[in-house]
Amino acid sequence: MRTLRRAAYVFGIVALILLVAYGALAWSAYSSSGRFPTEGAKYPTQRIRELIWPTVGYPAMVTPGGLLEVEVDLRDVAGKGQQAEDASEWRAVIKPTRKELAGLAYTLTPEGARRAVSDRWPEGTRLGGPDAVWHVSFHVPAEAVPELYDLYVEVRAFGRLVSDSQPHAVSVAADDDDDFTFISLADIHVHRRGISGWMQQQTDKGISPEGRPVYFENAIDQVNLIRPDFVVLLGDFVRAQYEPGDYQVEFEEFYRALEAFEVPLFAVPGNHDLYVNEVDGARVWEENLGPLYYSFDVGGCHFTCVNTYQWPVGDRIVMKKPGLFVYPKKWQGQVLEAGDEGNPSTYRGQLAWIRDDLAANPDSPLKFVLLHHCPFTPDGEGMAYDNERFAGVFSLGGNGKGRDALKELASMYGVDMVLSGHLHHDNVGSAPWADGGGETVYASQTCVYYNEGGTQEKYPGYRLFKVAGGRVESFTYTDGVHSIPFYDGSVLGGETDLEHLDRPALSARRIERVEMVTLRWEVESYLAVPMELKGLIAVVPGAGGVTYSARGGEIYQTLRVPGDPDRVVLYVKTEVEKGEPGPDTTTPGTPARNDVTVVPSGEGTGDGITYGPVIYLPYMLSRSGKKVSSSAL
Repeated sequence: MRTLRRAAYVFGIVALILLVAYGALAWSAYSSSGRFPTEGAKYPTQRIRELIWPTVGYPAMVTPGGLLEVEVDLRDVAGKGQQAEDASEWRAVIKPTRKELAGLAYTLTPEGARRAVSDRWPEGTRLGGPDAVWHVSFHVPAEAVPELYDLYVEVRAFGRLVSDSQPHAVSVAADDDDDFTFISLADIHVHRRGISGWMQQQTDKGISPEGRPVYFENAIDQVNLIRPDFVVLLGDFVRAQYEPGDYQVEFEEFYRALEAFEVPLFAVPGNHDLYVNEVDGARVWEENLGPLYYSFDVGGCHFTCVNTYQWPVGDRIVMKKPGLFVYPKKWQGQVLEAGDEGNPSTYRGQLAWIRDDLAANPDSPLKFVLLHHCPFTPDGEGMAYDNERFAGVFSLGGNGKGRDALKELASMYGVDMVLSGHLHHDNVGSAPWADGGGETVYASQTCVYYNEGGTQEKYPGYRLFKVAGGRVESFTYTDGVHSIPFYDGSVLGGETDLEHLDRPALSARRIERVEMVTLRWEVESYLAVPMELKGLIAVVPGAGGVTYSARGGEIYQTLRVPGDPDRVVLYVKTEVEKGEPGPDTTTPGTPARNDVTVVPSGEGTGDGITYGPVIYLPYMLSRSGKKVSSSAL
């Protein structure tokens, strides 16, 4: 009997200790203890000031001879918070981002200006109604070369000249039809070195000793080689989840890397982008990239961009629990303000805006929704909105609202595809439309970075969408599910050794032989599908009206180098056959190779050479009213 009482006593003591330990752990896990500081933090330089659209993360797509309507907010110019009632002497200039075209500029002709609520920043975003902004229409010259441009705008308001600019903000395309290509990238996670820890593994692979995201730069190189019509970024551009101040450093590295893109890009936010790590990521986003949700059109096809991380600030603040784990309260998806998720008439806020945006485009041949947290994967469950289980005990990070509302909207309004990231895995599923006339394809995709490293069932990759006649012809690699790998040795549906993943799946080495006035690219592809590359671009001699021809490829555009009539820029495309990928990182595959050679095809009057007007600006006025050279703009 005494033994039983002693055992019961010991058991009670152990149970009490365990209960106290569990309570302490539960309090730590679920409380706001360990929050990063948020007061007095220095924010990154605000890059969206007076010129509020187009932006680097939300560009304009125009055609030569068409109209570009920009939006300008002059409320902060006089420091009174009031919009300028009179604005005159509007001027806009676009200058190519491509370094080979440095010196070229087109002055746009103003067509009219009006004051109205923003068409590009929906209500609920930083610059969305009810206050009016300036809408100014400019005529794009018919001779404008199809390229990506920086935009510069100048106006006289409040008795002074004001100028502002946005990089990579205008894409001039040769046509505006329903035939186009685009690439989707997700979960780039620019991060600092040396941030790996227990329960949060993170490799330093792909990060230079100086902190540059080399893996992202390498990915951009392959994107530029393909040269799609545009790119969509599906969230989580930074990591911002190790120490206070990570966000500022990582965001600057990410933004700097964007300069390397030679095609326009549209961005939607992920959870990491909107964390509060000293600074509020939502504010940083809207001050530098654009609105948190918006829509755009390419040809007749419609794209609706959604913010699926609608948690209160308190749930977004990053916390560091004593030596164990760093995380915010919530990292899974949430979209708010559905009175009844099954009844769109009860929606408010962003959900109501999504409903109205989709309803306003009933005749679009294709409707895409771009977001970070998939409301469907897998099999309709929408696991990206659920809590995650840790140690089989604690449920954290989710239980968010809105996934059923998003699926309801996709079904009711005939959305063709919903594209997402977040899970770092490739998943493809579908659900029928409410009217039975089709289905919504939900495609979640792998990440761009090396994740925690080691051996994993994932690899860095991207999706390439080919749209013809308003129909998606392809968007996966070889099996209807997976993304195209950035590196040879990536294993589809198996384990990939990320630490030894180094051979680019797609590359082009340029070899110049000036004495023979020839130019050659050695193109290699380890990919198991044929690829069309449109990003072979170089400067060659062009004196005397010499023309060029290409073997192994096609010259699809030529342009005189601005300020140098004896040199021309050649745009060359080629097709490379499918290669044989390596089965793993230790066994290289056999690449398909294609030599593209450009040679002079004779002398003459310059047939095949198109001339773009070179416009040199003597000066524009800076924000302070001082003269600056055109090169400084």
